[in-house]
Amino acid sequence: MTAAHPRRAPLRGHPARHHGGRRPPCLGPWVLGGFLVLAPAVLAGEDEPAGEARHPVLETSWFVFFSDFDFNLYDAVLASATDLRRERPDPLHADCFAALVQEERSAWDAAVAYYSETVAATGDFSRERFIVRSRLAELGAELDDDDRRDLALSLLFLRAAAPAYRACRWPEQDEANRRWIAELAGLLERHGEAIRERLESHYGGAWRSLPIAADVVGTAGWAGANTIADRSHPTHVQISSLNPGYQGAAALEMIFHEASHEIVGPRNGPVAELLRSAAAEAGVELDRNLWHGLLFVTAGEVTRAVLEAAGEPGYRPVAEAHGIFQALHAPLVAHWLPFVRGEAGREEAARALVTATAAPP
Repeated sequence: MTAAHPRRAPLRGHPARHHGGRRPPCLGPWVLGGFLVLAPAVLAGEDEPAGEARHPVLETSWFVFFSDFDFNLYDAVLASATDLRRERPDPLHADCFAALVQEERSAWDAAVAYYSETVAATGDFSRERFIVRSRLAELGAELDDDDRRDLALSLLFLRAAAPAYRACRWPEQDEANRRWIAELAGLLERHGEAIRERLESHYGGAWRSLPIAADVVGTAGWAGANTIADRSHPTHVQISSLNPGYQGAAALEMIFHEASHEIVGPRNGPVAELLRSAAAEAGVELDRNLWHGLLFVTAGEVTRAVLEAAGEPGYRPVAEAHGIFQALHAPLVAHWLPFVRGEAGREEAARALVTATAAPP
């Protein structure tokens, strides 16, 4: 089960890249060899993804779900590149990889090696990851010349890796994604509106634009899900269909959890303002993870309560089931959940919560 995952929207402008400003990364010779094979396409300015136009699998009032070949290819290459950095076996090699022609195997390995030295060497919300994600999910990011160069190379290696992924992984992954979406569709139809209304009421704010785009993939980073919620771009969720902690009713909680990052954040939004105000009044320092713990228990409790009210009792929220934010869980249950359950006022609950979780001086 993945742990809690902090959110930080990608910076606009030109933050320093992981390889020290604008210098290119130091790539191994066999990666450079793979690049030389593909270089004519770079010089020609070819930066199109490997697959076809994006088409949603499911459109609802709250979310538009995709099982997109290009986005899943990116997720798989990034996951294999992360494994390479950790000296773990490439998971694609366990499938039909040995039966591929040499050119397809070499192209996949070159793409994984390139990503291991570039995109996978950065955090979930780095500029390197954001520009690829923005292109594939059609978020419309503003790019400078260096961004366009980096993006062209990243997409070039993805395009080269596409045949191996399509042959060895994509049919199975697409089937898993669509199965996950289909199961979630019924839950959303029965409970989506009630969850949305309660969450907006508890947060003290509304989503700025629905439906929210969600790409369903195999891995979705170390946490199994993450969200871009920068107001400069449309909110975008990526979430794993294979993560064992995000199945069944937990998928319903987590898709609304991810969408909630548009409203609930560490610095901006009604919850951040509420917690800052309560901390100032109490004269204490905020725990830096309190906003995220609050999001977890709010989305979890609302999902549990809505399911129970609909005659589907027994749901155990994700944070409780998997021990997320353990140090904050007891204070959140004691001081914030009474508000969520209608037993205490919002400001009263916030004051009690920030006092109980005050960071040391």
